[in-house]
Amino acid sequence: MKIENHNSQLTIEMPKRTALDREDFLVNARNKAAVEFIDNFYKEPIKRGILIGPKGCGKTHLVNVLCKSLEGINWSFLSSENRNIYNIFNANDLIIIEDINNFNSKQKENFLFHSINLSKELSKALLLTSSLKVSKLNFKTLDLVSRLEAMNTAFIEEPDDTLMEALIIKFFNDRQLLVKPNTVNFLMQRIDRSYLGVSEIIELIDKVSLSQKKSVSIKLIKTLID
Repeated sequence: MKIENHNSQLTIEMPKRTALDREDFLVNARNKAAVEFIDNFYKEPIKRGILIGPKGCGKTHLVNVLCKSLEGINWSFLSSENRNIYNIFNANDLIIIEDINNFNSKQKENFLFHSINLSKELSKALLLTSSLKVSKLNFKTLDLVSRLEAMNTAFIEEPDDTLMEALIIKFFNDRQLLVKPNTVNFLMQRIDRSYLGVSEIIELIDKVSLSQKKSVSIKLIKTLID
């Protein structure tokens, strides 16, 4: 994928991936294993797994890519607030439960444990997402932990310099904000090196730029982060 700043022709070469929803998904070594995990998820004999990555890294994007690729296959998102879990499993081929790292009660642990058991009992595919590794979830139900540890997992790592720069340019381009290479370099040296950090600062810059009716510049950014 080529990320280009049309104002100054700042260009980054990235592997291209077919966009199956509104935004392209930038692929490099930090998330390639997760992309392959999603590409092959429904082809595996045992279709149960966990996609793990920090907030803002694109887990939901990849889940949607998977769902849109499954022609003739019924799928459903499931939350701990859903009732009639059995009926939902029975009516679908794939169940997705997102953000299990937010399951912080015995009731939610029981829901997840029951869902894993149902996926086995009914031979249904089950995809979970989490921002934390299984060992960091602090679940109290030991049988649940053992079942999670037995599932296939894929990780999205925080961005390296190449992906970080590409994300900054992409997020600016998504908002139709034109920036110079030195502005990108300035940000690279100062912001939190994470998906969430990049997203939050670009959103802030966008809001301030619009409210003050100013173009994006180092001078403007300095008022926000220095």
